[in-house]
Amino acid sequence: MLEVMDFEVPYSAIGIMNSLGIKSRETFRKNYLDPALELGLVIRTIPDKPNSKNQRYIKK
Repeated sequence: MLEVMDFEVPYSAIGIMNSLGIKSRETFRKNYLDPALELGLVIRTIPDKPNSKNQRYIKK
């Protein structure tokens, strides 16, 4: 996941999934997004609203 993301560029979850060729949102979240968030490798642009439709992710 980190290889397809550039630093300081916000990406939507769908955009990252498309770059990786992943179709299942649940699989993406469980195997890629949640671990990256927990390790601090990726941050949310709207931390107070994790389920916002406008949520984007930035590589740190």
